Amino acid sequence: MTGVEGLWPHNLSPNRLAVLERKLVLWLQEQPLPADIHEMALHYNSHEDLQLLTQKAATHGCHFSVLQTTVQLVISAPTDNFLELAELAGLNPFKDFAEGRLLGVNFRGLNLSGAKLAKAYLRGADLTDIDLTFADLSNANLGGADLSGALLSDANLTGADLHRVSLALANLSWANLTHANLEEANLSNCNLSDADLRGACLKNADLYRAGLALTNLAGVDFTGANVKEARLWHDAGIPQVVKEDLIKRGAIFDEKIENIKRD
Repeated sequence: MTGVEGLWPHNLSPNRLAVLERKLVLWLQEQPLPADIHEMALHYNSHEDLQLLTQKAATHGCHFSVLQTTVQLVISAPTDNFLELAELAGLNPFKDFAEGRLLGVNFRGLNLSGAKLAKAYLRGADLTDIDLTFADLSNANLGGADLSGALLSDANLTGADLHRVSLALANLSWANLTHANLEEANLSNCNLSDADLRGACLKNADLYRAGLALTNLAGVDFTGANVKEARLWHDAGIPQVVKEDLIKRGAIFDEKIENIKRD
């Protein structure tokens, strides 16, 4: 058994594959292998990379047969629930998937409040209605992911790639989105009150009826964004010329509101 083909079949669901790959990577970190293999294990980008990694590890005496019990548990599990699969693999879903490859996973409706997912690769993932309050998603790649209705209040999304994500109806109050890439993102009816968006890119984003009360918008790029009926109130960092431009494009600045209702 000298390659990943011998560990599990190709036709696994994204959830099972993500769990098994992460288990393999963390297991390899515990093995007495050269530093370059450990580094490769943490930063592989494809199935081919993982195949090469297992081959290199095998040449240094790794016996992957010790993982077969865990692999079979995950493959044969009567569930595709990510949290349950992670538990079967002996992984902590709140700590063990930072920098993990989670391409296309289904996290729909899960409670991952406070999860450490910094630098995780979550492109195309289904994160609808997920609870990610207080989660660390700094520098995570969420391009094309669906976060409709997600709870992301107080989440750390610093430097996150949110290109073309759907955040419709999501709650991002108090979230840190500094220098996040939200180009072409769907933020319609999204709650961004008290969020920090300094230096964020909102080019061509849809902010229709989004709530941006008390939001820090210093240095935000609104080029081409749909701001019709977006609600702004006492926001920081908006130059007067930008404010006037947003009003012309349909944004609503109401400086008379005394009480803001937050979701």
